[in-house]
Amino acid sequence: MLTDSPARRRTQERWKAGEPLLAALAATVVLVAEPAADASDLTDDTATVLAAVGDAELELEGARQRRSIKEAALYNIWRGE
Repeated sequence: MLTDSPARRRTQERWKAGEPLLAALAATVVLVAEPAADASDLTDDTATVLAAVGDAELELEGARQRRSIKEAALYNIWRGE
């Protein structure tokens, strides 16, 4: 259950307002299909953060794939294939 906090309410207000940073971040982590139409308000620091989030997401996906492959291999060994 989500906690109703002042920070959460502020974030909801920023999300409803269509803040470019939140829209770009949501697109980076695939919460929305497309990034904000107006990304010109983003600073270099924001772009750096978004790039780091994208890199982290790719790294996590790689770890998930490696774990899936290892689990499948162990399952095949267990089954005797």
